[in-house]
Amino acid sequence: MYLKNLIKEKIIKEFSEIFNTNPPDFVIEIPPQNFGDYSTNVAMISAKILKTSPLSIAKKLVESLKEDPDFKKVEVAGPGFINFELSPVLYANVVEKYFRKVEIPKVSSEKIQFEFVSANPTGPLTVGHGRQAIIGDILSRLNEAVGNKVVREYYFNDAGRQVKMLGHSTWIRYNELYGKHFEFGEDDYVATYLIDIAKEISEKYGDRYVNVWNDEIQSFFSSYSTAKIFEWIKKTLSKLNVPFDSYFSEQTLYTSGLTNEALEILRNRGYIYEKDGSVWFAVSKVLPSEEDRVIIRKNGDPTYFFSDIAYMLNKYRRGFDRVYYIWGADHHGYIPRMEAASKALGIPDGFFNVILHQFVTLKSGEEIVRMSKRHGEFVTLEDLIDAVGVDATRYFFAMMDPDTTLVFDVELAKSKKMDNPVYYVQYAHARISSLLKNATEKKIAFEDASLNSISKEERDLVRELDEFSDVVLNAVDQKKPQKLCNYAYSLSEKFHAYYTDHRIVDPENLEISRDRLKLCFAVKNVLEVTLSIIGVSAPEEM
Repeated sequence: MYLKNLIKEKIIKEFSEIFNTNPPDFVIEIPPQNFGDYSTNVAMISAKILKTSPLSIAKKLVESLKEDPDFKKVEVAGPGFINFELSPVLYANVVEKYFRKVEIPKVSSEKIQFEFVSANPTGPLTVGHGRQAIIGDILSRLNEAVGNKVVREYYFNDAGRQVKMLGHSTWIRYNELYGKHFEFGEDDYVATYLIDIAKEISEKYGDRYVNVWNDEIQSFFSSYSTAKIFEWIKKTLSKLNVPFDSYFSEQTLYTSGLTNEALEILRNRGYIYEKDGSVWFAVSKVLPSEEDRVIIRKNGDPTYFFSDIAYMLNKYRRGFDRVYYIWGADHHGYIPRMEAASKALGIPDGFFNVILHQFVTLKSGEEIVRMSKRHGEFVTLEDLIDAVGVDATRYFFAMMDPDTTLVFDVELAKSKKMDNPVYYVQYAHARISSLLKNATEKKIAFEDASLNSISKEERDLVRELDEFSDVVLNAVDQKKPQKLCNYAYSLSEKFHAYYTDHRIVDPENLEISRDRLKLCFAVKNVLEVTLSIIGVSAPEEM
């Protein structure tokens, strides 16, 4: 970022002096090998507005820029590209910067909420929830890094029909312990993990609920089951190092009266009507292409959509500038009706945002692992964490674009070989740590190294270091956590190549050793910060 910005500023200055106008938006990029350190297309895209050839524009700029001491060489290439070879001093400046401290530019100060995971408390977290947890956590870390005030929230669905069904299902499992068998309903949960909860209830309360069912018992079994499962969920998220600032109860939307208030706001604005005994929200009045939706059923039970409308109003009233919902791709169709609700409530455009992620498939060897029932080895998120470790779990969930399906290769994630991407990145950090330890033992000090000369491989490493801030800002802007993983891998790749071809610690050539150690230390610092945002450890040895 420092190097590109410096080149860009110099080009804009010379361009405006030569042509009496500012250039259109142009790019500075790393060209193919043997074409300098950086290249720009400024002459190419300026030809139309200046009504002259790119080659003529490029020659005038080169003539003006070639005397600049920051440039070792400036030349025209092809039909009008300009290539730059930079002074070693500029590279030394970058190394010094990252050797001292890795700073992330503070570019925003908004109050932002990320709401993610928010799984129904009806079972352990799945692998799909894991991907969502990591996307939400890394985006939260990124936004905090650039200066935003972030609130991570888990929306706890403790109201509604699914909680009642969970309680009934647990009661059936409880009765089975005493030889009483009842049929599961169509929407009941038949999962075997409820047996563990039923056993716990039996140990605490004995047989007092056997063959007895009423509203009070319904409430007890529902509350006990959701509380226990939510303990499991929190434990798994803690193991994955995914913290939350707030756990928001769906039930409070009703007890606080906010659902009724939201209903009245929509009614007064003309978005509510009744039909066939149900209460409807006129989605089509906001978005003509969408169908209207029931928010209160004939029997008086509210729908999830009704709760979500009230929850949106609650978020807005809490003073957030923007809120992000992170959902699985199967929720894509839910977005328009939530957008309609936001508009109908009078919430400004840009407040409501959704980040979708595609699904996760587990692969072990050549086999796809079944995740539909708890028969496979890796069905729950906690199973996966226990199998491959926290670092691999986080990195693998983060390393692919959320818009693409993730095939999580369990055997690769467990591997301690260089084809495992998280191992590859961590090994780069460990290698540098070993070099620094070796230098300390040999009493080679490198803090004041000046990097008077710099090889091609070293230029590659420094240019990669210089991309760090841009990578972070782009990841924030585009909501793409994988950009951090891509960057960490690319930086590690360049370091491993450099390590292979150069002797870093050489007591017989102290000046070169000091330069190389200082560069390696800067790489180590950047790797540490990048891995920290991803939430992966930076080991000193492996």
